[in-house]
Amino acid sequence: MTVTMEIEMRVQIEAAIMSEMARCRGGMTIEQLMERVGMDWEQVFGAVDRLSRSGAVRLTRVGAEYFIEPVGERA
Repeated sequence: MTVTMEIEMRVQIEAAIMSEMARCRGGMTIEQLMERVGMDWEQVFGAVDRLSRSGAVRLTRVGAEYFIEPVGERA
């Protein structure tokens, strides 16, 4: 896979995650997000990590689960 293809894939995954977060209007566990976007744990966690570092989402560990919520969400 070329670097360009890898970047495009990352952008698509991040866009799918942000779209799903907006559609559901709130936070969810990483497992719920995986089911909704149809991607594996590694893909979703990597994208959520990047989105978290950029300030787009907040990632919180609650017990054994990770909870993701959009930053600035007014639920």
